[in-house]
Amino acid sequence: MAYKRESLENMTVNELKDICWDKDIKGVSKKPKVVIIDKIMEKYGAKERASITPAKSPAPMKGLSGEFESELTNPSGRTGDKTTTTIQVSCGASSGRFPVVGRTVREVSEFLKEILNVDSLSAGLVNGREVSSDYVLKSKDTLEFIKPSGRKG
Repeated sequence: MAYKRESLENMTVNELKDICWDKDIKGVSKKPKVVIIDKIMEKYGAKERASITPAKSPAPMKGLSGEFESELTNPSGRTGDKTTTTIQVSCGASSGRFPVVGRTVREVSEFLKEILNVDSLSAGLVNGREVSSDYVLKSKDTLEFIKPSGRKG
């Protein structure tokens, strides 16, 4: 007897296991329903005629986005000087990737003051932890500037 997937999907797991018992299909006692159905279809599935439809060609690629850690900035340079490493820097809703590895938090704060609207009282958090303004940024760090609020002076 040949089975159709639709009719198997309408059965309970116990009914499917009974079919497996009767048809000597092993290794399904603790499997989920979809796996049991796949096992039955492998051996006793009805051969359905596939409708022939032409494959659609994918739409042309219009863009690509992602986060990258390094940028090839000097392809003809010697090894070690071909790329510029960038890290994610954010302040509130503004953020971007900048080549600031090896710079201190203070230098980055001053440099990106206008671009990211970094407040002069903002604290620098590297990888989620507050650091001193003299902390030197490393590859794979993330830097956030958080403006303090509600402090009494």
